[in-house]
Amino acid sequence: MFWRRPAKPTAAQSDYAAVCEARGAHCQVSLSGRITIDSAPDIRNMLLQRMKPVTCRSLTVEFRDVSYVDTSGLAVLVELLKVSHDQGKTFRLSGLRERPRYLLEATGLLPLFDGTSEKPLEDIA
Repeated sequence: MFWRRPAKPTAAQSDYAAVCEARGAHCQVSLSGRITIDSAPDIRNMLLQRMKPVTCRSLTVEFRDVSYVDTSGLAVLVELLKVSHDQGKTFRLSGLRERPRYLLEATGLLPLFDGTSEKPLEDIA
């Protein structure tokens, strides 16, 4: 099966860009730029739409080109993690570097996004 890719990246805010791909049950969104209070609502809506189809059983968000994430971006990621759990789907982050990785490590949330955590999602405030 071939990867489907839009003709150009989508971007509701100039802070970020996203390229969405799907291959069978696996969907991937490659983000670049900054995830801030200004761009987080658009990113949230876009990721929820990507996760919505029944055919998408796993969503991976590629962070290789994300230079900055603030707490509103972190809140979006936690919300998507909970939604995926409720729907019996998998939500992962890949390519985390520097500041985004540090934020997830400092908050103790990093293991939740790679499936190695034993902490129940219900314990996340």
